[in-house]
Amino acid sequence: MRLVRDAQRYEVFQCKLCPNKGTSQAIRGVGARMEAYRVCHSCDFWLMCLGYVMLGDQDPDGRRVLRIDGRHYLTWTDEQGAPPEVGYVGVEKWCYVLLHDPTRTMHVTHRVWLMGTIPAEFRDRMPDNAVFEPVVERPAAD
Repeated sequence: MRLVRDAQRYEVFQCKLCPNKGTSQAIRGVGARMEAYRVCHSCDFWLMCLGYVMLGDQDPDGRRVLRIDGRHYLTWTDEQGAPPEVGYVGVEKWCYVLLHDPTRTMHVTHRVWLMGTIPAEFRDRMPDNAVFEPVVERPAAD
């Protein structure tokens, strides 16, 4: 006996933010959202990242958004474990300073996720908010 799946129908449409096409097809759980906002997968992703700006560049669970040189990063806490494999830049020490911090406090993280280069269409709404600083190792005490 041969099983035949019903072909699921989906709509393809012009993204209202860029020249790409969007779809209502369920792609990693975001098809309905892309259809509702009439955006492609890429613009849907960057709209999600834009949401971090509205949240003050920090998740309630402690992750911090860093936008440095037009790239979007997300720090990860030790309690959360490693970020997704795609874009994960390792467990080395990363030091950064938030641009709006008048005290220039140096923050250190061991887990950074590079989410990508911010597209030109979003850069004016997602300006840099931090800079990476060189890691300075203190000499061992005698």
